[in-house]
Amino acid sequence: AAEVNGYTATRHQREVGTGYFDLVAQAVAGGESSTTALAESTEAAQFAAEHA
Repeated sequence: AAEVNGYTATRHQREVGTGYFDLVAQAVAGGESSTTALAESTEAAQFAAEHA
């Protein structure tokens, strides 16, 4: 409800580029990185839906 008024913390990972840095980590680790942040987050579904 607060997002309508500009509250963005619920989408913070997207705003700071977590998906990009996860892709970089996967590329460097040959697709085997175990330290990515977005995949297991509560925001993963929101991120995928917006950029599918």
